[in-house]
Amino acid sequence: MVQFMKYFLRLQNHFYEHNPSSNSSCPSTPLKWCINDYDGYKFCIQNPTLLPLSILALLIGLFCSKRISKLSGKFPSRWFYYLAFFLYGIMMTSAGILHCFIGDLPKNKISLKFIQLFVTIIDCSLTTSIAVTFLFCGLSDIQFLNPQSIFTHCLLFSSYFILFLLWTLAIIHEWNTIIYALYVGVISICCFVYLITQLSIKSNRRALPILIVGGIYASIGLIAESFGAEHICTSEGPFWSQYFGPEFIWCLFANISMAFIFIYVIRTNIEKQVIIKKYPIDMEKNPEKF
Repeated sequence: MVQFMKYFLRLQNHFYEHNPSSNSSCPSTPLKWCINDYDGYKFCIQNPTLLPLSILALLIGLFCSKRISKLSGKFPSRWFYYLAFFLYGIMMTSAGILHCFIGDLPKNKISLKFIQLFVTIIDCSLTTSIAVTFLFCGLSDIQFLNPQSIFTHCLLFSSYFILFLLWTLAIIHEWNTIIYALYVGVISICCFVYLITQLSIKSNRRALPILIVGGIYASIGLIAESFGAEHICTSEGPFWSQYFGPEFIWCLFANISMAFIFIYVIRTNIEKQVIIKKYPIDMEKNPEKF
């Protein structure tokens, strides 16, 4: 279990660690910044470059969800978008706790290992739950689902529960194929379907370039964390990959992607203001000019 927890903290090891003939260029142990006080207590932060990105993600999630909740005008899928951004902030917070504080706990502290396992499951299930939420956003935007329906809400929360259950079983039993399918497969499919739904809405097409840019950033980050991890570590070298490796790129590009998606949502749903133009010509004296 301990070995698998370390394995999951860097998902791309799925392609290398079970192959004896392959040596990964990515650091096997996380970078640590430690502070020692006078009492001998040692406080360490692992992967320190991920901490500010996690804090930024939390701020993005809270700010964007609050702003979306206050959008004026008709916006049926408002609650789903609000939930997606709010969950993003929570997910990245749990990821920051996992990667920076409890990613490498002492082996003899079983209770702390349970906390590590629990946070890992929460982090992973939230990641795929956010993708599923965007899927519901898109299906609600094209009126395939009724966002006000109790059935739709129950279906969404049932999906969350199923994902949580699958992640729990997959991590405990080390089902690598299921983990890969949940992480890469579910996210890719849900985001692709969401993009298709937005392409089908004619009124949103003027803002589509913003969404496409956000999707490109998300795709690059996902590829960097999975397929391209080894190439990135090799290119950066052992020193820089400790600071700006695949996990850093994934977190950074995820924040950028969510920012672009937020701008897209605002642009497509903000209430249009009616501009009244004042004419200097008197309509009663010169009606022929109107």
